[in-house]
Amino acid sequence: MRQRADFGFGLFWAALGTTIAVESWRMPRLEEQHINPYTIPGLVPGLLGLLLILFGLVLAQRGWRGAGPGFPPSAAAPWRAGLALLLCLGFGLLVLGHGPPFWAAAALFLFLAVLLFEWPERRAAGTLARGAIRAAIVAGLGAAAVTFVFQELFLVRLP
Repeated sequence: MRQRADFGFGLFWAALGTTIAVESWRMPRLEEQHINPYTIPGLVPGLLGLLLILFGLVLAQRGWRGAGPGFPPSAAAPWRAGLALLLCLGFGLLVLGHGPPFWAAAALFLFLAVLLFEWPERRAAGTLARGAIRAAIVAGLGAAAVTFVFQELFLVRLP
């Protein structure tokens, strides 16, 4: 049952990625304004669309073969989807651009995501302190990397 869902969702994500990539390609390039090629409109969405195609096809192929990782039952718990939605909406609507600089908001988001998604397993294993340290390291490195890529490579001014 799960494999059939993986196949269907994989095709969905690949189709969505194709739509995003095609529409990104159709956006104006602004060459007449001598725009840096790394900052053209549609570049980042286009790359994300290509990644969605790739990962969607991988998921669909795994579903087709009936293969996939053996996640523990808690990995598919509905609370995870709700937590992901809450974290993303909180980051995008409440934190981003409303106070802390981008790097701090990104670090907070990553810290909470890693810490909260690992919480049940870490609590059961008695490794909450180690999990918090790991979450802080991931958050710091991730926020620094994302900030660097957007500001230095894509030349995007972040809030």
